[in-house]
This record gives sequence, structure tokens and C-alpha cells, in this order.
Amino acid sequence: MTREHARKVVFICPNLQAGGAERQWAILAPGLSERGFDVRVITLDGRGFYFEELRARGVPIEFARLRRRTDAIGLARAVRLGGPRSSAVLTRGVSAHLVGHVLARRQRAAHVVTEHLGPDPLGMRRLCRHQQLLLRLVRPRVTAVVGVAQSQKEHLVRDGYRPEAIRVIASGVADDPPVRAREALRAELDIPPDAFLAVLVTALRPEKQASVFVEQVTAAHATEPSVRGLVVGDGPDTASVARAVERSGGVVRMLGFRADAVDVMHAADVVCLTSAVEALPMSVLEAMSVARPVIATRVGGLSEVVAEGETGLLISPDQPSEMAAELVGLARDASRVDELGQAGRERQQRLFSVEAMTRGYAELLTDLDRGARDRSHEWETARR
Repeated sequence: MTREHARKVVFICPNLQAGGAERQWAILAPGLSERGFDVRVITLDGRGFYFEELRARGVPIEFARLRRRTDAIGLARAVRLGGPRSSAVLTRGVSAHLVGHVLARRQRAAHVVTEHLGPDPLGMRRLCRHQQLLLRLVRPRVTAVVGVAQSQKEHLVRDGYRPEAIRVIASGVADDPPVRAREALRAELDIPPDAFLAVLVTALRPEKQASVFVEQVTAAHATEPSVRGLVVGDGPDTASVARAVERSGGVVRMLGFRADAVDVMHAADVVCLTSAVEALPMSVLEAMSVARPVIATRVGGLSEVVAEGETGLLISPDQPSEMAAELVGLARDASRVDELGQAGRERQQRLFSVEAMTRGYAELLTDLDRGARDRSHEWETARR
């Protein structure tokens, strides 16, 4: 590989719709660009909320207009948009893993897969048979696979990745992000001044179990009337969550997708997560960045993020009523809410910063490039 192309990196993903993994890439791509990497992003089947955000930040980004997975013209376009050479191709999502693997082989570049899902013992995010078959071919052949939590390692190996290819790089968010005044946003959202506000920010998919959040906030309200809730996000499970919200009798409301979700978390008293499947959710990191305590299920990498009893509280995924009890307890102990939130902010800045995440990826890409150049040198020497 020539020095001219040594720092060129191509990102490929299905789209950049609102979601934690997409948000992470929207932070990472500009971060690597600022570190001197020549970054290009390609989306396959759609643009999405973060597409224009990246473009506005000066990151070259293209949409391949892939209409379906068998769209040969769209697939060829995606490969062509990747350019003639790069040092690494980073991919997220099944279709992107496949397209990226073809591009990486064509360019003789490293193929780095990123995996954002935690262990899924209940099969709530089961892949289709054809996806499983195709990934079975790709996974053992990727150069590296990046997980966001230590808890992912075992299932990544079980899925077919080589143990030595796994690198864990935790996601990161901005320290002390600019946010609107808490009182102003609560007034805008018509939140009573004395309300203890619990917020859930997530993509509304079945494994996120947003209806459980609604039910537990409603149960907590029955014991402690100050407890109220907001659901921020949208997705395929919106209709069932809306039915649960209707049953809450106004205790919980849905806001849909909000570009200012961090502002809403800042206006809350506690941020909750009721997922059955997680690795390292961005919403939890963002809650910590604005000094809000977290109540979350003890699944995936959440115990690596939330220091139980210090920055937040973890509940058993099969005992959701624990959330209602914890909400009541926090609603009646304002000093503890503040202590947990401030400790969470300190933990986020220490362990889950944008700087730490970007540095981890930069070191990985540099290591892979150095290894490729060493192998190329050995090959040239052997030919002489």
C-alpha cells in the first residue's frame, strides 16, 4: 500500500437514520477526519437524519441508492463510490458488511466490522436465514471486528469472528454538551414544576421494551404521584408503545423523534432504559454527560457503563417492577438523584469521551496499516 493512500478510510452503512449506532458514527467520522484521516462515508439504502449533519461538518458522504439487496446496479455503484484505494473499509450492518468486504478485497484494504449489538439469548433480533449464511462466509475473513463492550466478546466468537480479530473500543460522547435551560424546556413540554420526570430515549423496536417503561412509570405514579414519564423516539414498535401510553391515562407521553433529545434528558430527573438486548447504548452515555442518573436493565454492557449505586441503578430484566420501586425511591430523595448524576458525569468524562473513542479507532487503523505495510515489505523482499 502506498503512503499516498495510507490514511484513507471508507465508512459504509445501510443508512444514517436516528439511532445509537448511527449517532456514534456521526461523531466518529468527523473525529477521525480531525485526526488527519481521509474519511469518506457511503450509505446504501437511505440517507437519514445524520447524513446531512455529516455533510454540514465537511465529511464527504454519498448515497448509493440501493433499492434492494439484489440490486446489482446499486451494489456496483456502492463499490465504485468507495474509490480505487483505501487503507481500511469500516462497515456497520449486514448489507454493508457484504458490500464492504467486496470493496476491501478489491482495494486490498483492511476490512473492519463494527458491531453494536449485545448478546441476544432470546433471539429478539434474529437474522434471516440468507443473512446468516452470507455473514458466515464474511465473519471469519474480516481483518478486525470492533465491539463497544467487553460483554460482546463471547457472542462475537460464537457468531464466527476470530478471537484475535476482536478489539473493544467503547463509544464516547461530548463532555458537557450545550443544552437548553432545564426550566424553559420543561415549561415548553408542559411538565408540572413539582414533577419527578423519567425519560426514555430509544429507537422504538421490540427489544427496547418501551412499553415496560410506560407501565413501570405508571405503577410508580400510583405510589408517588409526582412521577411522570416521556418517551422520545420512533420506530417499528411505535403503535404498541402508543397503546401503552394511552393506558397510562396521561402519566406518560410520547414525543416522537427529537433532534434535541439531549436537551430533553437534561430536563429530566432520571433517564431510563428497559432493553432486553444492549451493548453500550449512546442514550445512557448522553444522560451521564448531562449529569442525569440512569435506571437500566442489567443486560449486555450496561453494567460496564453504569456503576451500580454510584452513577445509577440496575434492575433485573425479568423483574421490571424493580424499576417502579427505584423511581419512587429517587423521587423521594433529591440529594441522591444529584449525587448519582454528578458521579455519572465524572465517569462519562473519564471513560466514555469522544477523545478516547476516536483515539482507540485511530490506533487500530494505524496498527492495521502498519501491519499491512510490513507484510507488503516481507512479500517484496521474498520476491527478490
